[in-house]
Amino acid sequence: MSKVVVVRYSGDGTKKGLSRQAYGVLLTVGMRALSGEKEAKAAVRKYIPSGVIGMKTNCLVRKSNSTPTALAEALSDLLIEAGFDKNDIVIWERTNRELKNAGYVLNAASFGGRCLGTDTNGVGYSSRFYSSGEVNSLVSRILTDMVDYNVNLPVLKDHSIAGLSGGMKNMYGAIHNPNKYHDNNCDPFCAHVNNLAPIKEKNRLIILDAVKVQYNGGPGYVSEYVTYYNGVLLSDDPVAVDRVGLEILEHLRKANSLPPLEKVGRQVKYLRSAQQIGLGVADMQQIDVDVLLVDKDGRQTVGELF
Repeated sequence: MSKVVVVRYSGDGTKKGLSRQAYGVLLTVGMRALSGEKEAKAAVRKYIPSGVIGMKTNCLVRKSNSTPTALAEALSDLLIEAGFDKNDIVIWERTNRELKNAGYVLNAASFGGRCLGTDTNGVGYSSRFYSSGEVNSLVSRILTDMVDYNVNLPVLKDHSIAGLSGGMKNMYGAIHNPNKYHDNNCDPFCAHVNNLAPIKEKNRLIILDAVKVQYNGGPGYVSEYVTYYNGVLLSDDPVAVDRVGLEILEHLRKANSLPPLEKVGRQVKYLRSAQQIGLGVADMQQIDVDVLLVDKDGRQTVGELF
């Protein structure tokens, strides 16, 4: 069994996005529930024991629906509380432009929390190709050389080709040639991108932002298809967390009178392929989903997925 924790927020601000403080509450509760540890420090260290930590964001659509800066900041706070140095935290994306347009403050210096794109001078992509199945790619040196572990910080949304944009699809932003791997609803390519050695070995945790979910028209931003789910999904299984995210996406499509993704030619095929090569669990019957409802003070009750 794989475990996915879904933490939904019931405090103020649920129709305009969450604050750094609110995300901090969700992350603290979620990490404790996922790890089984009582203290946040022990929960963090269970998945990220030491070293330099990367945070792979998704900043495709500027501030409209990219990984919120408040989420990255709240996770940084949690890591620092767990004893990590601020300069050992690296928020990253494909380009500096994408980060800046999404509201992040760039910093490639040797002091303070770092935030940079793969296109930063002196960074770029690996000198060697990594291969898995039909995928053969260079991988961002931020992942291969700069960080010891990575936390994947995607945004849950619809995707016009893959059907689902979540944690696995977000790692297309770690390779130099993502345009090559979109045929057949990104299957099996998305699975094999995530099976590339640096991605598979260094990704230790996925925190899927589902506060503001776009259930159609993605991955570009279309405001009429956006609703507030007000939650985050946490797991160390990259397949399971996307599978639960897919349940949420399909529920929101149905609630808004849209057909299932399979009916519009966008079946999410790559999750089964990922399970077949041993990346994680795609069968909902084999995923333990723990849903918690949390208020601004961290008081929690058992919640429901929908």
